[in-house]
Amino acid sequence: MKSAWNLVGMGLWLILFIYFIWMIYNMRGRRLRLIVTQKKGFTWQNFGISMAELIVFLLVFWGMSYTTFFQDVRKLNKNNVRTSYTYKPLIVQYQADQSDYVTVKNGNGRKPIQRYTYYVEGRKYEDDSLNATVVSGESNLNVQAQAYKWNKEWLNHLDQRYQHAWVGTVTTTYKKNFFNGIGLHAGRQADRFSLIRIPDRSFMKVLK
Repeated sequence: MKSAWNLVGMGLWLILFIYFIWMIYNMRGRRLRLIVTQKKGFTWQNFGISMAELIVFLLVFWGMSYTTFFQDVRKLNKNNVRTSYTYKPLIVQYQADQSDYVTVKNGNGRKPIQRYTYYVEGRKYEDDSLNATVVSGESNLNVQAQAYKWNKEWLNHLDQRYQHAWVGTVTTTYKKNFFNGIGLHAGRQADRFSLIRIPDRSFMKVLK
């Protein structure tokens, strides 16, 4: 478990499950009492109580589901997330036919994605086009990368320092607090995106 705060969310889900079981038995019990005491299977008063219990359950279930499964980290208060940036130079891979910084493998299917392979500090890294982008030429940013808040002056410095061959990674992590614990996110990684910078497309090997 990334953080003890996630026990808060687990406890709330358990309470909601217990409430759901109690609600079913309560509805059934009240109906049986109506049949025994008043010889009726339906009254508006009993119907109103059941609807109130059901509405409470649905509202809490929707809130917990949204917080746990559908929460958009980009809309969260900055006090609930931590964003970090790392920058490292790319290592060129020397080959007989072509030396490259990045190898790109094109995917297939109705929604094909590209997979990028590159080396940093002697280690092999792999990303896909959903979580990374390759930028070449004069500009060190493209439309996809501009969705994140990069320090443009620092990117220009990296171009000069590493001859337009580096990778920048922005990582967003949920902070360990009560709010994130409700959605079972405390301490977990929310988003990761890599900006792969190469001098020009001749340093990119594309595999079919």
